[in-house]
Amino acid sequence: MASTSISPEDKAKDILGTLSTSQDIMPTLITDLAASLVTARANASTDEAKKSIKALQAQYLDQCNTFLSKQLSSDENDSQTLQVQSATLKSLLRMVMDDTPFTDSFFASPVYPSILRLNTSTTSTLKSESSSSLNTKNDPSKKLSSSASAASATTKTTQEVASDLKPMVIILLSKAFEMASNKDHVRDMSSEIVLADIGSDKLKTRAAGFQALGLIVQADMSSIGAGLLSKEGLLAELMDCIELEPEEIQISLTETLSMACSDTKTRTAIGLHCGEFLKSIVHKGATKNQHLKGAAAVALTKISLAESRKDPSVGMAGLEGDAKAGSNNIGSAEEEANLAKLFSGLLKDDKNDNNSAIQVNAVEGLAYSSIQPAVKHLIISDKALLLSLFQLAEDTKSNPMKYGLIIIFNNLTAFRKRLSPEQEQMLKLKKMAGTLPKSESGRLSNQEDDPLDDEPVVNRRNITLTKLGIMPALHAISHQASENVAQSLAMVLRNLITPTETRGLLVQQGVVRLLIPMALKQASPQQKGASESTKTASTQALAKLCITLDPRLTFKNQRVPELVKPFIWLLDSTDQLCQFESLMALTNLGSMGDVQILSLIVQESGIEKMENLQFSEHTLVRRAATESLCNMIFFEPVFEQYSDPKTGKHKIHLMLALCDADDFMTRRAASGALAVLSTSPQVCQMIMDQERGLEILTSLASLGVIPKTMSKAEAEKVEAKAIEDVMSGQDAVAVVDHDVAVGRMDELRHRGAECFKNLVTIGGKAMSEKIAAQGGIQMLANLVQSSKSEAVQYCAVEALKGMSEQGIQLQ
Repeated sequence: MASTSISPEDKAKDILGTLSTSQDIMPTLITDLAASLVTARANASTDEAKKSIKALQAQYLDQCNTFLSKQLSSDENDSQTLQVQSATLKSLLRMVMDDTPFTDSFFASPVYPSILRLNTSTTSTLKSESSSSLNTKNDPSKKLSSSASAASATTKTTQEVASDLKPMVIILLSKAFEMASNKDHVRDMSSEIVLADIGSDKLKTRAAGFQALGLIVQADMSSIGAGLLSKEGLLAELMDCIELEPEEIQISLTETLSMACSDTKTRTAIGLHCGEFLKSIVHKGATKNQHLKGAAAVALTKISLAESRKDPSVGMAGLEGDAKAGSNNIGSAEEEANLAKLFSGLLKDDKNDNNSAIQVNAVEGLAYSSIQPAVKHLIISDKALLLSLFQLAEDTKSNPMKYGLIIIFNNLTAFRKRLSPEQEQMLKLKKMAGTLPKSESGRLSNQEDDPLDDEPVVNRRNITLTKLGIMPALHAISHQASENVAQSLAMVLRNLITPTETRGLLVQQGVVRLLIPMALKQASPQQKGASESTKTASTQALAKLCITLDPRLTFKNQRVPELVKPFIWLLDSTDQLCQFESLMALTNLGSMGDVQILSLIVQESGIEKMENLQFSEHTLVRRAATESLCNMIFFEPVFEQYSDPKTGKHKIHLMLALCDADDFMTRRAASGALAVLSTSPQVCQMIMDQERGLEILTSLASLGVIPKTMSKAEAEKVEAKAIEDVMSGQDAVAVVDHDVAVGRMDELRHRGAECFKNLVTIGGKAMSEKIAAQGGIQMLANLVQSSKSEAVQYCAVEALKGMSEQGIQLQ
């Protein structure tokens, strides 16, 4: 007998019936119910079917409310209850995905308030019934005697599951806020729920209200959260009574205010209405609770940094009547330093080792304040603090904690952003005109002139961190890191590798094991910007290592070929430093002579990209591209590309043009490439076909050559011009080393003479006659007579000898 499959709609009805009657709910039933409802909705094609599904969704929401409304009672069933609530939240998230009508029903149902009031942390479950009247709340002497221990007594397992509910709630609310058709209505509804709970005479209800405010702000600060906090009079009303609340509620609100500081307008309002409360906690001894003090300090730090950057809509103007200068001015350097010291103290205090909430606040505060150069100096000068940060990184499994720590390390190691020539000129003009914006504290808003961020100082910070042993901390942070953490980690590693003094030690400590997977990882479509930034920074760090260290020892032979693809990928960067360092790394890899590596460079279009960069406006990039190609010329497939008139004509033309460049090292690389290529008869012909081909080679071979018939005065002029020619550009120095200059001249003469030798001996008599007709014989004779380099003399003699053997008269 054939079996009949049950429809998704019927399955949903069956599960709803089971859930309404069963006492022992299995979380998998809730998951199956959501899946059935989603499928049934997708299959519904008629109005009647859609109406039926909507009715089932309403029953589903009622059932969800039942599960989420259940209060924990500290008994052995709490763990099971929390698992059911967890499954319910996940099922709701699945239901609101891409379903605006259901989302609107979700907000209209009792489920939404139940989720906001759901116990998502042990610190927010207060024993409040014995102290529930407003009269008690307004009498500080009748506060709960042990508010610090007001959390419900739950087992360790229950606490862990409860803490897991919070991120699920935030994700669900964030998606629901996004899908809602009328966000203004949702904001007003949220405001009513929160204000009703906060205004309750029951402490537990008030605690739930403050928790709900925090959840909404964290889920959607941009519209719902900002709109709620900007409600007229709300912040001022909260400040009127917050000091009389238990510290758990003060912590909840303070952390909410800290999160809300991410919004510019809300941050302004918080600074205006809540600044005194926050400062009383941090500076005036209003509490000894380290958690509360840390949370308040984080909020003050965010406000302070906004003020120091002089965002017109941010700051504390008017907080104390008129903005008074001094240590009480939020935004002053002294204020920021004091806050940083507070965070440092919290992290170094052994009493806080097991208190993750205090540690998270302290790390977040340092992550913000370490943007300031003075705070960077404070941190790098405190060995105990650095070791505490390293240990925390090794111990934590929390991604938010990892993110805060890696931001601190990134701020400590980061170099000042390089400005383009146009930006530098604009900055100079602003300084001359005195139009650079300043903060209330008088500091330049862009911090460009702070000597604590000069390159030598940053190098010393990176050396200090490396020698102190930062690598184990970075290895720990890399484990199961989010994309944002990986992005900052790659930047930190690149910064640490920048001073050449750190590279050997970092390699010994396993930096390559961290970098190669990030460099090889494909960019994620969902986070393409962050992924590409991670890949760029890690590849650039590997390039730096390749430039100064032997790749065979640094990467081990079996891993070296893996580097080719990311290095060639980096050639497409718009950052000229990335282009330069990648080219230098490829030059070193190519010089190893490994056929596999050379083949990979060709296969990955490396030759074409190098040739494109020969047109770069930056001298160093142009030079590095030419040097890398010069190395590749020895590889037969590349040699053949350049030797084939169909593909090589323009390549030879460019090499000849670069032989006439101002930069000595570019000329040396280009002429070296031609010296090798001119062993091909086809290349010899392409050189002769170029309009200025012989002229350019003659200028190389005769550079600084002084015939014996030349007067002393003329000879001095010729030599001075030649020295200026080979010592100009990037390598110009105040006092020219004559021996170095002569050595450089000989290098170019040698390459030029080698080309002439090949043109004569390989190109044949026709080419020799053309060379002779343009004064080549006399030029070569002068080279033999005046050069002290045996290699130059040999090439010139061989060229003359070849001409003679071809029957050309040497006169």
